[in-house]
Amino acid sequence: MRKIGLTLTLLVILFVSNQKLQAQTPVLIKDAQFQTAAKAAIDSLYNRNPEAAEDLLKSWKDSLPNHPVWPLFEAMDFWWIVLTDLFDESHDEKLFDMMKQADLKAVELLAQEPGHPDGLIVRAVANGYIARHLSNRDQWMKSILTARKAHSAHVQLGDAAPDLADNLLAEGLKKYYAEYLPEAYPLVRTVTWFLPEGDKQEGLALLEETSRKAVFARPEALYFLGNILLNYEQEYSRAIRYFHQLVSWYPNNSYYRRLLVRAMFQQGEYHQGERTIRETLAYWKAHELPDDQVLREEMLYWRGRINMRLARYEEAYGNFQQSFELGRDLPGTGRRSFHVLSGYYAGVSAERRNQLNTARTFYEAIDQYEAEPDVRRRARERLSEL
Repeated sequence: MRKIGLTLTLLVILFVSNQKLQAQTPVLIKDAQFQTAAKAAIDSLYNRNPEAAEDLLKSWKDSLPNHPVWPLFEAMDFWWIVLTDLFDESHDEKLFDMMKQADLKAVELLAQEPGHPDGLIVRAVANGYIARHLSNRDQWMKSILTARKAHSAHVQLGDAAPDLADNLLAEGLKKYYAEYLPEAYPLVRTVTWFLPEGDKQEGLALLEETSRKAVFARPEALYFLGNILLNYEQEYSRAIRYFHQLVSWYPNNSYYRRLLVRAMFQQGEYHQGERTIRETLAYWKAHELPDDQVLREEMLYWRGRINMRLARYEEAYGNFQQSFELGRDLPGTGRRSFHVLSGYYAGVSAERRNQLNTARTFYEAIDQYEAEPDVRRRARERLSEL
């Protein structure tokens, strides 16, 4: 009887263990077929085509409807509604709620299956987006606290899936900024002991590798490469190459088009920038793409700046005036940088044409707004001299 009882006990243990094994959530992020589908789906999201992303992932979603990656994909799609016009704050709470829902789903998965790589990457990505947008809104303490959650998940993910190329994004950013911050901000040098060992070139190399191999982080790595080279390294020609690549991958994404034109202006490629603006506006019109007003507000501003550099003051004035008028009808008018900048340069170009009353009108108009305090100060100085 003891042998029979022992045998039955072992059978029960094996049965329960097998049931637990079968109940385990598949690790999608390590599945080569899912990686291929997910890369294509993310490309569709970044090209502002969420329907195509949904179709690509439908079979996976049908088989695993409660997986935390699906609310993350939905939140990543909504991210582009927010990022396309950062001056419109009306979508912020929904974005935060969607990212938090994805994070909650990941926490639930990790509570049942500790160390699950999919749960960890969803936590890292969702909290990374939240931290990034909190920094967009200058909520630095909340951003830092949320970034810690993302970093904790990233560290655990490095242990659970060490070969995953998405891990390299955070490593590359850490390497770059750990050297850059003490150089740019002398006060940071007093706490360099707190920072990891930095190496800007190694950081950029890791971002480059991420842009070739990652699943979720591939386009973000390209963006950070371009952004760092444009804003911190002043290597405009290299930044242009990365933004060109993003535009070629995601032609329907206005955000990357605008960054490309800005980099071209900074590099002094005025004729190429002018051509890119013309092609972009024609493309948007031909394809009837959304966010037309937001795109035109910024593109007309850069066209005006190019015309100013080429001493075409009449054309420049017309560009700035159109951009300024578009800003009046867009959300958060007083917070819109390009609205204030266009108003200021409309005043400057009017002065160049000796239309002093028109210049005064624009300088006075922008003084009521919140954005670009240095530009508004310069406008007041111009007013005092007229």
